[in-house]
Amino acid sequence: MERAAYILYFVANLAPKALMFALLVILTRLMPMAEYGLFVLVLTTAEIFDMALGNWVRVFALRSEGAGGRVRPHRLGRLVVLTIGMTGVSLTLAVLSGLLRHEQGVPFALAVASYLLAFAPLRLALILLQIRRMHQAYALVESLRAGGTLAAATGATLLVGPAFLPATLGLAGATLIAGLVGLALALRGTARPRLARTGYGAAIAFGLPIMIASLLGYTIGSVDRYIVDALMGPHAVAVLAAAYSLARQPIDLFLGPLNAYAFPHLVRVYEQEGVAAAGTAQAGLLTTVMAVGGAITAGLVVLACPLLTVVLPEDYRAEGALLMPWLAVGSLFLTTKFFIFDNAFHLSKRTWLQPLTMLPSAIVGVVLCTLLVPRLGIVGAGLAYATACATACLTTALLTARIVPIPMPWGGLARIAGANLCASLALVTARNLLWPYGPMPVLIGSTLAFVVVYAAGLSLLGLSIQRVMQTPWAPLAPVPAPAVPVLTPAVTKP
Repeated sequence: MERAAYILYFVANLAPKALMFALLVILTRLMPMAEYGLFVLVLTTAEIFDMALGNWVRVFALRSEGAGGRVRPHRLGRLVVLTIGMTGVSLTLAVLSGLLRHEQGVPFALAVASYLLAFAPLRLALILLQIRRMHQAYALVESLRAGGTLAAATGATLLVGPAFLPATLGLAGATLIAGLVGLALALRGTARPRLARTGYGAAIAFGLPIMIASLLGYTIGSVDRYIVDALMGPHAVAVLAAAYSLARQPIDLFLGPLNAYAFPHLVRVYEQEGVAAAGTAQAGLLTTVMAVGGAITAGLVVLACPLLTVVLPEDYRAEGALLMPWLAVGSLFLTTKFFIFDNAFHLSKRTWLQPLTMLPSAIVGVVLCTLLVPRLGIVGAGLAYATACATACLTTALLTARIVPIPMPWGGLARIAGANLCASLALVTARNLLWPYGPMPVLIGSTLAFVVVYAAGLSLLGLSIQRVMQTPWAPLAPVPAPAVPVLTPAVTKP
C-alpha cells in the first residue's frame, strides 16, 4: 500500500512536470522569443501570488487535519473561506501587476488573473484529496490537468496566434475544468461545509510567516527574471526560464512526490512519537533527497549541452549551457531547504521563524543579480541564484538544529557521494565515447551508464530502491560487515 501511494504521488507530480516540459519544447518553437519570455513572466507573476498567498492554506490544512484523514464540516468551511479570501487578494495584485508594464499591461493583468482564478479550485481539491488520502483521485486530477492544459495551450497558440495571452487563457481554462472535477471527487461522501465563526486569526498567524518566507523564496528564485527583463528584455528571460525549467524540473519531478507523500507521515510521527523520532525520520529523508537529487544534479551538470541541443531551438543553447550547472546546483540546495529543514517550522508550528532564514539569502540574491547581470550577462543570474540558494539552505539548517534536531547521517551521505562519483565517471566515459553519434545517443547511453553504476553502488552501500519508494524516511541501513571465519582450535587427544 505504501509503495502504491508513493507511485501515485509520483504520477501526480510527473503529470504537471511533463506538461511544462512539453510546453517548453512546443512553445519555444511556436512563439518568438520575446512572446515566450512574456508568457514566462505571466506564469512567474501568477505563481508568486498563488503560492505566496495560497500555499500556506495547504500547509495549514495538512498540519491540522493530516493525521486524521478527514475534514470536519466547520474546518472545511474555514478552509473554503480562506481559499476565497486569498484568491481575492491575489486577483487584486494581478490587476496591479499590469500597471508595472508600460506595454501590454491589460493583456498581462488579464493573463495573470485567469491563472489565479483557475488554480484556486484546483488547489482546494488537491488539499482535500491529500487529507482524505484519495491517492488515485489525486493522480487522476493532476493527469487530467496536464493533458488538458497541454492540448488547450498548444491549440490556442496554433489557432489564435503565437502570443502569450491565448496560450495562458487556454492553460487556465483546462486547469479550471480539472479543479472542478477534483472538487467533485473530493467532496463526495463528505459532510457539507459549515461556516466557522472562529479560528481565522490563528490560521492567519500560522500562515503569515509562511507567506513572507514564500515571497522571500520567490525573491531568490524569480527576481532574476524581472531584473533580466529590465536590463536585457523578454527574449533574455526566455533563455533564462528555459534553462531554469530544464535544471529544476527533473529534481522537482522525483522529490516533489516525496514531499507530498512524507509530510503527513512526519506529522503523525511528531505528534505520536515526539521530536527525536521526527528528527530520525528527517535524517532518513535527507539521505533519500541527497541520493536522488544528487544524482539528477550530476547528470544535469555533465549533460547540459546534449540536453539543450535535443530540447531547445538554436538561439537558446549557447547561453543556456552556461546557466545549467549553476541552476541545477542551486535547485538542489533550495529543494533540500524546502523539503527537509523547513519541515521543522511546520511541525513545531513555529512558522514565524521561517522568514528569518529567507531574508539573508533574498538580499544576497538581489544584490548579486543586480551586480553580476550588467557585468556577466545572463550567466550572472545563474551565479546569483546558486549562491542565494546555498545561503538559504545553510541558514535554515542552522536555525532548525534545535527545533527538530536531525542526527546528521554523515557516513551515509559520504557513501552516497562516493557512489555518485563513480557513476559520474562512468557517465563522462560513455558521453565521450558516444559523442560522435549525436546528442540523443549521448543522452540515452550516458544516462543508462550512470543509472547502472549508481544503482549498483547504492545497493552495495545499503540503500535500496525499495526503501526509497516504500519508506523514504527510514534510516540508511549500515553496510554489512564481511563475514569473518571463526577458527575453532583443534582438539588434541591426550
